[in-house]
Amino acid sequence: MLNRYCSQFLAYCQLADFSARSIQALTIRLNELANFLNILKIRSGKRVSCRHLIDFAAAYKDPSIHVTKSRVWTLRQFFHFLTLHRHIQKNIALKPPYPEISKTVPQLLTTDQYNRLICHFSEWADSSIELRNLILIMLYITTIKVLVIQ
Repeated sequence: MLNRYCSQFLAYCQLADFSARSIQALTIRLNELANFLNILKIRSGKRVSCRHLIDFAAAYKDPSIHVTKSRVWTLRQFFHFLTLHRHIQKNIALKPPYPEISKTVPQLLTTDQYNRLICHFSEWADSSIELRNLILIMLYITTIKVLVIQ
């Protein structure tokens, strides 16, 4: 029964002008959901609980944080569709929170590493090309420091 709803939902998403990438992600996540529910022997959307959705999003096949976020987004979209079309009474997919994805901090060279680079290139700056290379390295380092400070 859920397979029919999944097909209807994906057709609805195409009509709603979702991007091809979004539809591809939705298809993958809905297939994962179908596999998960088959393992639990759940055939009806009415038998799915919020606990099932949380277990699927956060634990099924040990997902990365990005996959977990994609699964939560898919569940919210899909169960919203099921609610709109009165296949289920209540959208239980609103309860699982989106996971926070922390921003990665860029790795920067230390002052000592900058100085070693400048020293290395300055030792070899005997010709005009080598001097040009030293100046380019110094400009690059200065640009990076300015961008990091701002």
